Amino acid sequence: MRQIFYHSRAAERVDVSAIMASSKRNNGMDGITGVLVFDGRTFLQVLEGPEDSVAAAFDRIQADPRHTDVTVISDHAVTERDFAYWSMELRDPSHPSDDAMWRLRRRLEHFDPDLQRYFFDQPSA
Repeated sequence: MRQIFYHSRAAERVDVSAIMASSKRNNGMDGITGVLVFDGRTFLQVLEGPEDSVAAAFDRIQADPRHTDVTVISDHAVTERDFAYWSMELRDPSHPSDDAMWRLRRRLEHFDPDLQRYFFDQPSA
């Protein structure tokens, strides 16, 4: 299995609900799990699953005009998923849900602190 963690900037007028709907649909069919953080300007996303599926999803993201300045933070093989039960979860820092925040923090407890800061120390939009 492969896990890619990336950062990108949003193009103008991004409909994040449309991105989430297509992500959940496609990821479910492709066996990909992960989390998406969006603050109104910046995407942070973890994609994990079968090598070929993650590579194809990331290729689509890089070609998607809704993303600019796509930067890989980490890309490596994993033996188990960090987000095994999330077809794709959205964290919106401007409207945090206590439950979503608790679940995300719990899932990321074993991540390197430098990676955790990407999820929890982002400036608001």
